[in-house]
Amino acid sequence: MKKTNKLIWMIIAFVIISINTNAQSYDKKAKEENSPNDVYAFIYNWFSGFDHQKDLNYFTKFIAKPVNMEFPGQPIKSISDFADWYKWIQENIEWNSHALTNVQISGNDTQGWIASYNVLWKAKDIKEKNIILNVHQELEIKRIKDQLKITKHRVYERGNNHQDTHMTALMKAAGVGNIEKVKSLIKSGANIFELDPITGSSVVHFAAQGGNVAVMKVLIENGAESIINLQAASNSFTPLMWATWYQNTEMIKYLLSLKHINANLTDQFGRRADQFPAIAKGYKDYHPIDKEIISIYKNYYAKYSAYVQNKFEDDRIRPKNLAKDVNLQIPNNEIGAGQHTAALVAARDNKINLFKELIKNGAIMTAEGEYMKAIVAHKAAYMGNPEIMKLIVKHADFNKIKNAQGPTNGYTPLHDAIWHGHTETARILIDAGVNTKLKAWDGMTPLDLAKKLKYKKIIKMMQNVK
Repeated sequence: MKKTNKLIWMIIAFVIISINTNAQSYDKKAKEENSPNDVYAFIYNWFSGFDHQKDLNYFTKFIAKPVNMEFPGQPIKSISDFADWYKWIQENIEWNSHALTNVQISGNDTQGWIASYNVLWKAKDIKEKNIILNVHQELEIKRIKDQLKITKHRVYERGNNHQDTHMTALMKAAGVGNIEKVKSLIKSGANIFELDPITGSSVVHFAAQGGNVAVMKVLIENGAESIINLQAASNSFTPLMWATWYQNTEMIKYLLSLKHINANLTDQFGRRADQFPAIAKGYKDYHPIDKEIISIYKNYYAKYSAYVQNKFEDDRIRPKNLAKDVNLQIPNNEIGAGQHTAALVAARDNKINLFKELIKNGAIMTAEGEYMKAIVAHKAAYMGNPEIMKLIVKHADFNKIKNAQGPTNGYTPLHDAIWHGHTETARILIDAGVNTKLKAWDGMTPLDLAKKLKYKKIIKMMQNVK
């Protein structure tokens, strides 16, 4: 027993020594300098103080001297000014909360930090009146004697004079083509996928309007191609439509060169991007830029058609050269098979003989199709194609995909089969050993889904699964 205790203490001592050694060898700059997370924490602690209405001394440690703060109609140039303002808050506000959105931070510990965010302020005054106010705030923060301090603070009410305040700092930088700031914001953790709350547009839309191709390339390199076809909620425009609307020819060319671009999407009026150029009122012909845009799209669609004719049979699905192009993705087009492989289309449309031939020639089972990112097992399950599913479960790679969850909804192939009441297809999957307990993003297992939709045969079948 004593030997055992001695061994335990030796191990603990070794771990402590290892930790100390690692601590000493850790990057000194990273250990000592503030990071964007420190700045986020600083800002949220600042607002936490207001939410809990802490005493004045709590806030003064956040503020640098000379004081440079300004609220709507109220400049604050000293701690005394801030104290007067805060006294009014304490005397008149019975309760309040601050919800921050679109928080963007850029900078470093040497040059200082810039923070931009929106605040939804909810409060109740001493007269029991409820107050809701949307504001935009911008902070400049610097490290002073090992402490972060606010050196500049501006608050803007969201109104006609500050319409750009619905945009994140990254959106603004992308729109004006400030590539260095775009890079800095992304490096500092700016969210590329955030949408502005007024139009539902993304940073890619603003970059397309600005027309700076170098900026767009930076965004694409950092993952923005996944939203390159995003249609804004307010007007259904894609980034390609924005680039065309604002007559940015080089941006149009670049966007059309991207693998996942879909030039066939239409806006709420049924127009494709290439149909935007129009003859302006009072003129007899297109503007020279519009003429160039028309030419760009004409060449694009000509090359697109030539590629499809060269690579695919007349059905525009089956590759002409199966041995070489069996896994070639079909370009975005009008037949509902954009960025699909022929195997995905065959699985979906129950083309049994074609599917057999594709497998024979090396069709992969893990290829994803746009826009749901579904694989062949999802397609066959969703459409209820049992003969296709029998071929899939016999495939050597079935174990890799049998429990694949779609990124959009978290549904497995079994979920998809049950969703549309395809009992036989579901049975094939269950007999092949799929996981019947996995939960989708809505928290439902396949059995939960069957119960929700009241598929009695499927419920009975699944209750008998061991």
